Amino acid sequence: MIRPANLSDLDALVQLETRNFDSDHLSRRSFHYLLTRGNAILLVDEEHKQLRGYALLRFHARSPRARLYSLAIDHKHRSRGIGRALLAAAEDAARGRGAASVQLELRKDNHAAARLYEKMGYREFGTYLDYYADHMDALRMEKPLTTRLHATDQVAHAVHRAS
Repeated sequence: MIRPANLSDLDALVQLETRNFDSDHLSRRSFHYLLTRGNAILLVDEEHKQLRGYALLRFHARSPRARLYSLAIDHKHRSRGIGRALLAAAEDAARGRGAASVQLELRKDNHAAARLYEKMGYREFGTYLDYYADHMDALRMEKPLTTRLHATDQVAHAVHRAS
C-alpha cells in the first residue's frame, strides 16, 4: 500500500536509506525536516507494517518542475513493481501540486534505475560531472507531466468538459 509518510516512519526511513545507499544518505534530521516543514511529498510503500520503499519529491515555489529527490526500494523487495508504483504515485502527487514535469538525477552507473525511468517516459537531458561524494557523474532526466494543447484543442476540450 502506498501512502504519505509520517513521523512514525522515521526509523524505518533511515534504516532503508542506510541499507540502500553507500554514501549521500538522507539523515534522520533531513527526513524529519522534509516531513514537517520541507516543501516536499514523501510517499512510502508498506506491506504488513514493513516499509518496502519510498519516493521523495521536492518542490520550489518559483519552479514548474517537481524534483524526484530520492527513490529507494529495499533490496529484498526489488523486482516486484514497487519502484514503478511509487514513481507513478509520485508523478500523480506532482500533478496534484501543479507541476508540469518531474526532473531527477541518478548515478551514471545505476543502469537498473535508468531503465526504469526510461520505461516510465523519462528522457536524459544532461549530466552533472563529479556530482556524488565518490565523484561519480549524475545523469539528468525529465518527464513532462502535461501535454500542451493547441488553442483549438483547448477550446474543444473545454466545450467537452462543460457538456
